[in-house]
Amino acid sequence: MSKTNRPLYTEQFGQGESLTLIHGWGAQSAVWRDWAKEYLAHDFKVTLIDLPGFGESAALKTRPDEQLNQAWLNELNQAMPEQTHLLGWSLGGLMAQQLALCYPDKITSLICLASTPRFVQADDWHYGVSVPLMSDFIKTVGLDSAALLKHFWTLQLQGGDGARQLIKHFLSQMENRQLPSLAGLQQGLNLLRDIDMRDKLAQLKSPTLWVLGENDPLIPLAMTKLLLSCQPNAQVAVIEGAAHVPFFSHPDQTADAILSFLKANHGKN
Repeated sequence: MSKTNRPLYTEQFGQGESLTLIHGWGAQSAVWRDWAKEYLAHDFKVTLIDLPGFGESAALKTRPDEQLNQAWLNELNQAMPEQTHLLGWSLGGLMAQQLALCYPDKITSLICLASTPRFVQADDWHYGVSVPLMSDFIKTVGLDSAALLKHFWTLQLQGGDGARQLIKHFLSQMENRQLPSLAGLQQGLNLLRDIDMRDKLAQLKSPTLWVLGENDPLIPLAMTKLLLSCQPNAQVAVIEGAAHVPFFSHPDQTADAILSFLKANHGKN
């Protein structure tokens, strides 16, 4: 089994049932710490996890013969509490879907925030990032990761309400934080490129909520019909006017959708 230099970084606060948060690519758990403390910690014991190579977590060292995706899942599983609601944003949502499938007895409910079962477009899936753009990201990250991160942070908020001011505020926050490692960025992009959960969503036993931004430039709302055909029992909440970072641009509405779902699934396991 692959190991980081140390276990994945986690932080806990609040009280109540367990709720675990997994952030997205190019970020770290600190990106939503304040939001989680203000909106979630009154009702839940919140666990924040830094993905491998992001924030305070060391990058994962994998063997050439080992599957990267499974190595990340192993580390995340070890970092999660034994019984928890699971909230994943973007790449974190892709990992959360797989965790809920692999470890159904640990996951009380699943929330995918601004996430998707497949991040990259395909012949039968037009609701994501184009293959050429993903290839450009993978190429550029090794040449100028700082510039790519700034571009990606900006892209996430484009099209949403008050985008100009939000982008300025978001960039000022992100640029004052520790940059992800190159290995973490490269591994994360490879996972975004390769993971496809569409055929597996119907197997999920956990109650599932998809929280989507109305104006998300990376995950078009038009995917909802096909998403529900993959997972008919899932619920969908749309945050009006939001782009790809709803907890930052629309914190009240995002929290309301999540808390309503969580309270409806209180103590089901």
